[in-house]
Amino acid sequence: MKILSIREQVFFCIICCLSMGTLSAIAQQNTNSSASAPYAGATVVDFEKKVQLQLPGQGSSAPSPRQVLPPDSVINTGDGSILLQLEDGSNIWVQPHTHLILKQPSPTNWQRLELLLGRIKTEIQKRISGSPPFQIGTPSAVISVRGTRFFVEVDKHKVTEVDVEEGEVQLENIKGIGAPILIKAGSSSRVGEKSAPEPAQPTQELQRQLQKSSSGNNGGNGQGKGQGQGPANQSHPQPHSPPVPRGNGHR
Repeated sequence: MKILSIREQVFFCIICCLSMGTLSAIAQQNTNSSASAPYAGATVVDFEKKVQLQLPGQGSSAPSPRQVLPPDSVINTGDGSILLQLEDGSNIWVQPHTHLILKQPSPTNWQRLELLLGRIKTEIQKRISGSPPFQIGTPSAVISVRGTRFFVEVDKHKVTEVDVEEGEVQLENIKGIGAPILIKAGSSSRVGEKSAPEPAQPTQELQRQLQKSSSGNNGGNGQGKGQGQGPANQSHPQPHSPPVPRGNGHR
């Protein structure tokens, strides 16, 4: 009886250890799944004129209202514009002459959008403490926010400009050149592929400098803004007045 009791205790200990290991593995798996959980695609709220979409593995097509766009969808607005809404309620206004790719975030890269050319306005919902930031990638920058309203523009020289309307935005060079900077509401900054982010300055002051540089170098055609270090559209609207699609997809 005593030997049987010892055997029972040993068997019980083995079962407990195996159970704890299994539970630990499940917990770890759940944690990893949560960290790498896929985001829902962006939804088309409205669009105007001829916007072209290219969904993964498909050819070009026109958008339709309430259409869900999966990650890796490519958007080319041409002379049109499109309003997208993300699963958390954040809004993205994609303005004319813009090339944008929807991205799939991962635990090592939280970029949601890749802006290759053109201009967008974003209204990002606030992130709770401990959650990853919302990130946008461009050819020259990584932009990180936790809830704010701002513009991002990339010109043909791959220079990125960020104009912050509300909240704060962190801007850093995509190659890690220089130190990241924090841009507060009412301020702007720019960064090129091979340069550190410029010190933030009032948005109106930056726009005056760009207009003066453009007029002095190329007659206002947008080709000579600080040796290509400016936004794509010289006469773009000020951050408080973005063009919003109002065509219900029928114009």
